[in-house]
Amino acid sequence: MDIGDVNTQALAAALRGLDAQRQAHEANLSNIETPGYKARVVSFQDSLGRAIRSGDPSRAAITTTKSTAPTRIDGNNVKIDGEVLDLQRNALQQQLVTEALNSHFRRIRAALGR
Repeated sequence: MDIGDVNTQALAAALRGLDAQRQAHEANLSNIETPGYKARVVSFQDSLGRAIRSGDPSRAAITTTKSTAPTRIDGNNVKIDGEVLDLQRNALQQQLVTEALNSHFRRIRAALGR
């Protein structure tokens, strides 16, 4: 989806990556008592940085892997403290990116005199 300039595309790609991370954290928390469950880890920041430097943020890849962190006796490796903290950090990052997009669109509206 092409939605404007490189900055807008980068912010949209960041939102997609942050949304994938949020979903993974929620799934991890939902499965905290599931024996054998391995926490999901979502990465997109490095790929987004490379895509931005190349001039095409839409090429940023979102990668989901299973955590290799040590497991408990039941084979589950979800750490509630880390997941809750990461989920809160993710929410703040989503707010920041959303505000950046809103600010960008407010400037466009102002430039158009609306």
